[in-house]
Amino acid sequence: MTGPNDRYGPFARGVRRDLSEKGWVPVRFWVLWWSALGAAIVLFYVVLTPLWLGLRAAAWIAEIRSRLSGRDQAGSRR
Repeated sequence: MTGPNDRYGPFARGVRRDLSEKGWVPVRFWVLWWSALGAAIVLFYVVLTPLWLGLRAAAWIAEIRSRLSGRDQAGSRR
């Protein structure tokens, strides 16, 4: 017995209609998708980007201080 979904194997087991005839996506999935995308954008741009920029600025300041203090110490040793 061959059915319209036999080519999909175990992934289509129990599906009664032909998987090539896809219908509309339910609104609840669109709402879920856009909500998740919005939360990810807020997390990345509002939380993680300023945190990363702050860490880079702190590292940059530490490097400048290290170079300046190293220059003063080397100059006083001579």
